[in-house]
Order: sequence, then structure tokens, then C-alpha cells
Amino acid sequence: MPLEIAYSPLLVMASIAIAITASFTALRMTSNLRLMTVAQRKRRVAQGALALGGGIWSMHFVGMLAVDMPLSLAYAPLPTLGSALIAILVTGAALLSLHFGVRNKKRIAIAGVITGIGIVAMHYLGMSAISANCIVTYNPVGLVVAVTIGIAASIAAMELAYGQRTLKAAIAGAVVLGLAISAMHYSAMYFTIFSINTDVVATPVLSKDTLALIVALASFFICGLFLLSAVPSGVEPATSTANDENAPAIAENEALLNGRDEVTAKAASSVAFSRAMSQSTEDINDGRIPYDRNKTIRFLPSSAILMAQADGHYTKLHNGEEELFCPWPISRLEKKLSPSMFIRTHRSYLVNRQKITGLRRDGDKAFCLMGDETNIEAPVSRGRLAELREILKIG
Repeated sequence: MPLEIAYSPLLVMASIAIAITASFTALRMTSNLRLMTVAQRKRRVAQGALALGGGIWSMHFVGMLAVDMPLSLAYAPLPTLGSALIAILVTGAALLSLHFGVRNKKRIAIAGVITGIGIVAMHYLGMSAISANCIVTYNPVGLVVAVTIGIAASIAAMELAYGQRTLKAAIAGAVVLGLAISAMHYSAMYFTIFSINTDVVATPVLSKDTLALIVALASFFICGLFLLSAVPSGVEPATSTANDENAPAIAENEALLNGRDEVTAKAASSVAFSRAMSQSTEDINDGRIPYDRNKTIRFLPSSAILMAQADGHYTKLHNGEEELFCPWPISRLEKKLSPSMFIRTHRSYLVNRQKITGLRRDGDKAFCLMGDETNIEAPVSRGRLAELREILKIG
């Protein structure tokens, strides 16, 4: 006979708060990784995976502690541990795909799919840990709903968080991802049936009190990472020092004083050097755009740029062959580029109108196809679509 269950509102709210906190922590722990060495980036991605995977696991079991039923639940240790590991590993794979290689909309969507699958896999493996004093059965509709919510909401969260790497975007992405984790859990629970097993088999189990202690420790760990992620993760040199020949040294000293290791401080110094050099050469580069490579400022003719994409306080340049790092913000770059050659299709994108090879529609969204033999696309906002169609003579 199915058991009637209810939930503790306070614990439900706590589970949602844990999911959002963990999501924000992971997103902030993995911000500004381009300024770090490969080893440092791997370490930060691992920390982000621990925060996000641990948060998904903690949210699930706080949600289970919130369940009030006429039966005491207990959990088998092995699948309980396995559910935590699978959450960490799968979310780690998603973060690795975003921070190693060229990040584009397709890769962001794939990371969302991987994350959604990880959330669902963690939930059902965690549910399988419930000991033999209770029989758990699932309505197939619930599985479909859970998978759909987990994947769709995770993709939306990743697009919000990684479309533009700002603090506001991270907060929005964290809220959506945290709600996705929670919505997946509680929608799956809605379609889950609990009944008493009269033939109880004695197995090693974790009691509810033991589980509560483990979850409390995991939540404490996540909150510790959350506080760490609240510390600014990159040096933003002031405009007044941009033309100062001592700017690189100042940036390096600031990074060291803020507790960063020497390698990270050197990376901050490199960025400051890039900015200082690009400032001092702006008047003589004759329309060429600076980019940084191995602590050396080089210049790219504006005509060679297919697309420019905002990346926080910097800009990514796409020339059809590789992605280049420009130390200027996109607003400054737009002033330098000729308006007769470049057009802004989106608040975060500038495209070379001479390099546009097509316009793709996807529902109510539109994208510029850039270059003849590239897969580069630039989103077109609704407010700029009419202007672009006029330029392309397809209006």
C-alpha cells in the first residue's frame, strides 16, 4: 500500500538554497581561468566540480530528510557514496568541456546536457540507496519529466552563465541551475511511490541522523568554497595606471598581496602589460587591433577580424583560424573599428559585415554566419535584426 508523505517546508527551502549556493560557487570558482596556467585551471575546475557535484548530492539528501512519512528511511553506504561521486565526475566533465578548448554555443549546450544527465543520474542512484525496509517504485512519466527538466533547465542555466562572463550572469545562471536541480528532484519525487516492505533484509545502512551529519559537513564544505569564491578572482587594473610603465609590477604586487600564488600574479602582470602596451601604441597602430600572445603584444589588421566577442573586461577576436585575446573591452574596440566595416549584432558581439556569409534562423532567434569555411556564428538580437537584413539586402 502506498505511503502518504509530506515535506518539511524549512528543509525544502534549505535544499533549494544549497543548490543555488553550490551553483554560484562552481561558476565563480571557474571564472577568469584564462589568466591561469593549465595546472591552475585544472585545479579550479576540480574545485568547481566538488562544489557543484557536492551541492547536487547535498540538495538531494536534504530534500530526502525533508520527507515526513510513517517509516524511518535508512540508506546503503555504497550507492550513497556512488551517487556523490557520479555527481562530481559528471559535472566535472561538463566544466572541463567549457574551460578547455574554444567555447561556443554548441559546447555550452553540450555542457548543459551533461550536467542535466548528472543531476538525474545522481538522483536515481541516491534513491536506490534506500534500504530494504521500504520499496520504492517509479512512474515512467516521472522519469521523462525529470530528464526533461534536468537537461532543459541546465542548458538554460549554462547559456545564462557563460553567454557573458559577468557577476550578474553568474548569479542568474546559479539561480536557474539551482532551481533546475531542485525542480528535477521534487518533480521526480512527485511521481515516486513509497510502500512498506514486510520482508526486511538486514543490510549495512546509514541512519537518518548519520546522513544528516554527513550532509551538514558537505554543506559546510560548500559554504567554505562559497566564501572563497566571493574573493575577487582577477586583478582589474585602474584606468589611471593603464599608461604607467609600472602597471605590470603594480598588478603583480596587488595579486600577491591578495593571496594569489606567484604564477597567478605573473598572469595578472601579463594582462596589465598587455593593456599598457596597447594603450601606448594605439595612436601609431594605424587601425590595427592589439592582441596578446605569450606576453607579447601583436597586431591584427581590422580587416582580418571576422567577429569580436565580449569576455568580461576583455574581448575575444575570431579570425577564422584561431581565437585571439584582445586586452580592450568591446566598447573601446567598437570605437576603434570603422562603423562602415563593423556592425554590432548583439550587445556582446561585433561582426565584420564584409565577412557575413549568411543569416540563419532558429525559431525566433537569428545568427550571422561568418567566413566561408568556418563554423563561427554571431547571435543577432531582435532589435538589430531589421538593420542587418537591410545591410544584407534581404529585407
